[in-house]
Amino acid sequence: MTEPSATTAVAGDYSLGRSDGETRRLINQHKIYGPITRRWLVAAGITAGMRVLDLGSGAGDVALLLADLVGPQGRVLGVDQNPAILDVARRRTEAAGWTTVEFRAGDVARLGSIGRFDAVVGRWILMYQPDPADVVKRCLGHLRPGGVVAFQESDLGPGTRPYPAGPVHEQLLRWHTPPTGGPEMRMGSAST
Repeated sequence: MTEPSATTAVAGDYSLGRSDGETRRLINQHKIYGPITRRWLVAAGITAGMRVLDLGSGAGDVALLLADLVGPQGRVLGVDQNPAILDVARRRTEAAGWTTVEFRAGDVARLGSIGRFDAVVGRWILMYQPDPADVVKRCLGHLRPGGVVAFQESDLGPGTRPYPAGPVHEQLLRWHTPPTGGPEMRMGSAST
């Protein structure tokens, strides 16, 4: 399947780029992490009939998982700052047959009036935010009382090493870490 281009200049700077290759990487990455993400979403309390806000939707992988979990009675709104990659997400969602998923372009830290949700989730989104605590705080304004806030983040920083050290792990770290700038690689264990 050929995906449409996901390269568009947008506000903000995603350190891994906005190319068709990056979109394919995100989709392929989900093939590895999708089962873990599904279990994490279920453990967080995502269930049938919920209305869920998915921050940093990208190519739509988490939104598709959410659609499956909340079912036809639920709703999913995915937000990403890159409108072009959301075109990819829309096509993939349409191809999967989901009519309960919507995508909007926007800054996850400044969503405006989008209503209330039963859950606000994101996968690998806080690690790219200049002020992740502020993003979480702002999410609370979109959450119904008793709702779920769940962010799946990584801990891949330079201190994450096997013992004894090995060349394969070191190469994986080099491939995974952008050469300049980029995400907070220890977000998974960070406390704010």
